Amino acid sequence: GTDFNAAMEEVAAEVRRKGGRPYYIPGGASNAVGALGYVGCGIEMLDQFGQQKLIVDHIVTATGSAGTHAGLVVGLRGSGSQLPILGIGVNAPRNVQEERVYKLAIETAELVGEPGCVVRDDIIADCNYIGPGYGEHTDAMNEAVLMLARFEGLLFDPVYSGKALAGMIDYIREGRFTA
Repeated sequence: GTDFNAAMEEVAAEVRRKGGRPYYIPGGASNAVGALGYVGCGIEMLDQFGQQKLIVDHIVTATGSAGTHAGLVVGLRGSGSQLPILGIGVNAPRNVQEERVYKLAIETAELVGEPGCVVRDDIIADCNYIGPGYGEHTDAMNEAVLMLARFEGLLFDPVYSGKALAGMIDYIREGRFTA
């Protein structure tokens, strides 16, 4: 129940009072600097898709503190790609999550010299897979994590990537993503 960012701000303020110079890294390293790694990831993904002649029509990622989602959007849009990115939320209602990602994407785009490359409609989050709360298991997440472990040898955590995986599998089952 602790507000992680508020608690970190208190620690940083205490360090300042004692004459120190803290470098505060928010939860998930989700600030414009932290999102830079995912800007590069988005660019690298586009390069690899082209090199391997892969036809990719959607990217699905977990979205929580916003750094991954925002960075990927900036990397793709800054490269001229309109490839859709769906964030499967792990901790906040859709309107809160989409605004969080959009705000960070705008800041990140400015930092990389691509202001205006991201528009509000680029940010899509489906927050219907959170269940009872952050870090709380859901039946769909349990099924998804066990399925990929058993059949593909891939490990997903239950808090973050497991919920995104459950959302993606649900989209496939519903026919929203097809072969």
